[in-house]
Amino acid sequence: MADRKITPMFNDYVYEAIRRIAVEQGFTPDLFSVDFDEETRLECDGYVSFVFKAIINGDDREFTLWCKVPPNGDERSLELFKRECFFYRETLHGFYEFQAEKGLAEESGDGFYATPKCYLAHCNTDAPEPEALIMLEYNEAFEKWDWDKLEPINVEHTRLVMEQLGRLHALSFAMKEQRPELFEQYKRAGQPDSALITLMKESFDRALITMRTRFESEQERIVAVKDAVFESLKKCCDPATAEPYCVVTHGDCWINNLIYSHNENNVATGVILTDWQSSRYASPILDLCYFFFISAGEQFRRDNMDSLLHHYHGALADFLAKLGGDAARQFPLTTLLRLMKPYRDLLGS
Repeated sequence: MADRKITPMFNDYVYEAIRRIAVEQGFTPDLFSVDFDEETRLECDGYVSFVFKAIINGDDREFTLWCKVPPNGDERSLELFKRECFFYRETLHGFYEFQAEKGLAEESGDGFYATPKCYLAHCNTDAPEPEALIMLEYNEAFEKWDWDKLEPINVEHTRLVMEQLGRLHALSFAMKEQRPELFEQYKRAGQPDSALITLMKESFDRALITMRTRFESEQERIVAVKDAVFESLKKCCDPATAEPYCVVTHGDCWINNLIYSHNENNVATGVILTDWQSSRYASPILDLCYFFFISAGEQFRRDNMDSLLHHYHGALADFLAKLGGDAARQFPLTTLLRLMKPYRDLLGS
């Protein structure tokens, strides 16, 4: 099984879907071409999906899409792919509509829109020919900047992540009260299962290996606590113990799944969260602890975690108020700090 060749679910449906999106984007039917970036065509992004660029040319312009397809013959990866499809197609769409109802359009800069624009998220393996494709916006800026694994995370970039996580989690607290029937669909779809827990363990271990060079001096401490940290993260995924504070989480929030934008002076101005196949209904502590354990060193946590947690909660409270909620009642700062304490004790921060 270990030697089994993994191939992408790349078929006529993918071609037809891309052509359909091209027409929707204003290309003249039958007067455009679709090419694939061979460098990305066969790149598997971590056990769940293959990713590649589709480049559409016609009418004297070019339009590029990021595309994701699942591997053939892998049921676990397929289920996780379906989970990411549901997030983009249903959960995120519902979040955007809810914000629009509150007058918080993307142009306002006040909402949660820190995801790639999604043109299609579809998975139907019951069709005669399997249909599975996620198509996302492509921006050259996404590839112009990548985090150097040898460089420590800094406060500037972490504050942006805390702000967006605060807004993401605030949406759940608002919709749980104001749109309970709709939110119940997101809650059910986000229930963790064995495949998701297995993915979390694999992602967790892989991330620690990736970051090993950066935190070389801390490896003994990391190895000593990583199993306890993971068990604690698993508890965050159990609504039976984590309610009434469960929210829709990202579930795999660390530096490799973040895309930053910068201004001409190389100052970070925004962040996008990618790879939502691990999204689940869980404690907000899951995203926070996962990020701080994997992406930050012990000294950074000691020096900055207090202020960064306050920044996270401030963003959550401000946005929740705009959505018609009340953080003092629904998720007080004292509750956040109390729930974080066991993890901070483990992390030595």
